[in-house]
Amino acid sequence: MRISSPELAELLTIGLRECGINVILLGLVPSPAVYFAVKKLHLHAGVVVTASHNPAEYNGFKFVLYDRLFHGSQIEDLGRLAAAGLYADNQVPGTLTARDITRDYVLYLASFLSMPFQKPIQVVWDPGNGATSVVLKQLIELLPGRHTIICGELDGTFPNHHPDPNLPENMRMLQKEVMDLGADCGIAFDGDGDRIGVVDGAGKILRGDQLLILYARDFLKKNSGGTVMSEVKASSFFYDDIARHGGVPLMWKVGHTNQKEKMRQDGIQLAGETSGHIFFMENHGFDDGLFAAVKLLNILEQSNSPLSEISARFPKLYNSGELRLKLDAIHRTRLIGEIRRRLDEAGREYIDLDGVRVPCGDGFWILRGSNTQPHITIYCEAATPEGLRLCLDEMKCQIAASDIDFDAHRLR
Repeated sequence: MRISSPELAELLTIGLRECGINVILLGLVPSPAVYFAVKKLHLHAGVVVTASHNPAEYNGFKFVLYDRLFHGSQIEDLGRLAAAGLYADNQVPGTLTARDITRDYVLYLASFLSMPFQKPIQVVWDPGNGATSVVLKQLIELLPGRHTIICGELDGTFPNHHPDPNLPENMRMLQKEVMDLGADCGIAFDGDGDRIGVVDGAGKILRGDQLLILYARDFLKKNSGGTVMSEVKASSFFYDDIARHGGVPLMWKVGHTNQKEKMRQDGIQLAGETSGHIFFMENHGFDDGLFAAVKLLNILEQSNSPLSEISARFPKLYNSGELRLKLDAIHRTRLIGEIRRRLDEAGREYIDLDGVRVPCGDGFWILRGSNTQPHITIYCEAATPEGLRLCLDEMKCQIAASDIDFDAHRLR
């Protein structure tokens, strides 16, 4: 649904067919609907033309295979094959078939509802003018309660706000609508629908790791001792809460493919990231914002407390929000390497699964290279305002020690 998507989709289809590959066109759908179609139709692979939550001028391809992941070095290999022109020139072109998967996908999502609901629920939905708009109206027709959609028109220019629920400024319209209507919660999605953002009835935004706590508590009621995984930016509170509720917390690398691969390797049933990717193995380990929304509605319906009361009981923590520095790949790699060297020389403990996560006072700071944009991503968290200032100061000192101007490179 981005402005450049139709042309890319057409050229992709032509290229695949010239190689003798049969193509099924699903049309404009969220990424998770493609994941669903690959499984339901028993296809070898799927390709989504998308740039997910990235700015409107971005675009690209997201790959899914029936029985394994496609990422990292495999994408680099594909790039080399493409640059060298090493493709099959088949004399018999592949077939082209159009298929509407939306109704099947919506019914699949609805099948996970714990029906019938015993109490009314009011929800505001914000697809951010993105691809979930295609199926959202069909889904809420099957949901109990009262539902309102904002920013529901498909528009690749994103006229209302950018479709990235991980940034607070993109959630303001949803917060206002929830408060104005007195709704129980608000649910937002990113551009291609694989991430979820949530606002409680008091207008408070829940980070992805806080949302994962709700799913984990529900999961651990029936799966005591189960492993719940998140990533290096997740709050210390998340890891502590999993343990308190009888689970085994696991920290792993950022990135939906990294998380999915680890889930398959270790048989993990539930995982999630601070950005709002939530992975349920009962949904083949896919990150699907609409599936996560259905699971959240089940939790709220079965809870004796509204979401605003549940989130109010979370401990008060202070954080920097996500900070981003624009740096090219060479400088990102150099910065992280130099920080690790200085920490080693100082005898400091740190976690280097993905960038560096450094304990500091009553909190931590983390610095890592983005997987999807030319940025360094930074996050600081502490139990007190003084602790947060200490984390921020130490992080900035480390960046300055590598001759990088924090303020000059920071993206506003």
